[in-house]
Amino acid sequence: MADSRQADKFVIRLPGGMRDRIGAAAVAQHTSMNSVIIQALESYLDGQEHQKILLEALSEKLERLEEA
Repeated sequence: MADSRQADKFVIRLPGGMRDRIGAAAVAQHTSMNSVIIQALESYLDGQEHQKILLEALSEKLERLEEA
């Protein structure tokens, strides 16, 4: 993992209460708030990619059914 001084940084404004929710999740998981946020972003992005693949497969299947 990169040294935190060399890692990409991004400032974000959170809606009210979200910082507390992230903090509580970090305490429950015995990790940092940063780790919780990174895990959530990775999960979301992986899910988006998975959804894209499924939709493309469904679209191809529908095209084949319409041709038949």
